[in-house]
Amino acid sequence: MLFLPIFILGFCLLRRALSDNRSKELVLNVWIIGASLVFYGLFGIKNLAVLIVSILWNAVIVRVLKGKADKRAKIILATGILANVILLLAFKFSGLVLPVAISFYTFNQIAFLVDVYRGEIAFGASEDGFSKETAKDFDDKFSGYAFIKYLSYILFFPKILQGPLMSFNKFAVEQKKSFEAKVDWEKVMRALLLMSMGLFKKVILADTFGKAVNYGFANIAALGRMEAILSAFFYSFQLYFDFSGYCDVATAVCMLMGFDLTINFNSPYKSVNIMDFWKRWHITLTDFFTRYIYIPLGGSRKGALRTYINILIVFLISGIWHGTGWTFVIWGLMHGVMSVITRAIKKKRAANAAHVVSVLANFLYVTAAWVFFRAESAMDAIALFGRMIFGGNRPFYSTFADGFRLNEIWYLIKVTPLMRLSFSWDICLWLFTALAVIIIFFCPNAIEYAGKCRVGVRTTLLTAFLLFWSIMSFGGVATYLYMNF
Repeated sequence: MLFLPIFILGFCLLRRALSDNRSKELVLNVWIIGASLVFYGLFGIKNLAVLIVSILWNAVIVRVLKGKADKRAKIILATGILANVILLLAFKFSGLVLPVAISFYTFNQIAFLVDVYRGEIAFGASEDGFSKETAKDFDDKFSGYAFIKYLSYILFFPKILQGPLMSFNKFAVEQKKSFEAKVDWEKVMRALLLMSMGLFKKVILADTFGKAVNYGFANIAALGRMEAILSAFFYSFQLYFDFSGYCDVATAVCMLMGFDLTINFNSPYKSVNIMDFWKRWHITLTDFFTRYIYIPLGGSRKGALRTYINILIVFLISGIWHGTGWTFVIWGLMHGVMSVITRAIKKKRAANAAHVVSVLANFLYVTAAWVFFRAESAMDAIALFGRMIFGGNRPFYSTFADGFRLNEIWYLIKVTPLMRLSFSWDICLWLFTALAVIIIFFCPNAIEYAGKCRVGVRTTLLTAFLLFWSIMSFGGVATYLYMNF
């Protein structure tokens, strides 16, 4: 609770106190590194140890790689990438506890290595605002200030857990801007509004849906038809609000610093097809796979068949990246096959009615794929689909619906005539379901809303209400889902 206010207050005070640009950049970077190490260290010393080993290994590779443009450079690059991949796969497939966010910081470092090899890292170019001294630090040897910049880029706590996977150059430009920014109180209010919405999505919505999801997927054989169907939809909602909530909070933290974080989530369930979905869901992961896997494989330059094979390879890798087991392979292939079909028929949006049908069909397909993503085994996923058909009609189990009866809502229902209705015990479940549908399909993106809304009494009250409700509910908060991948 105290970490964020202390970090932001310290950042703003240091930024204001230091006038020399060189000293300011150095001190603020050290502040970011220190705070990020503390933040990540809260997840355990073993997690921190793995992260530090990974960073040091990649720093050595960068130092050896820099300035070489011959065959040795390719060997060095391949060695660096291979070691990163081996470390990642060793934890994913060995049965050991997976270090928090290892996939994200590993991908960030692989991208950095490739960009160094390609000569695309701009430490001193005028467009990113860095001094010639900074460029010289990097060109002479990867040490000193350049190493501090690298640490700041990898460790930056708002993005280390779930992204976005920003390029170093983009990060450097935004960080430089944040070092020169001044406190804008209207932007602070917008950031707090966005943070309150993000916390609400995670703490109240995602974690509430998660209780029913956990029960549903743990008791598939006992589910009725409606419980089975809702288990699938609720997991789709849980993932949406969990990831969206994280992106909102991370963006809000960066707004408080004067840093524009790369957009990583843009109302993906409003997509008209799978290709559109991956332009909206985990946007920077899609960009990473496109830039560092799809294009090197040949992209769409070698004919239709090769293009389709490349798409399937990318989604297969995406499935394996998300987790081990056939369920993730099936999930990846479901997205890959549908992407190939969509690309082949070149489906276009037509009238509004067709648009609505496309959005609904795509959401149903994505939700069906999420069932494999969540299930413990492929047989469990198939069994859940079976219960959707053969589960029969009956009232909800109390355990399935209990999680939605939050005290602050349930008390209001109990003291009203609503309690006399035959379905009163399930009212909270349907209220949450309706709210989820409204937010997902009919409301603007939270980041877009926070950036354009009129700041006033209503937004201030909304911010205070959502923050208060979320903070009071912190006791039962589960970890973010994407931290496990």
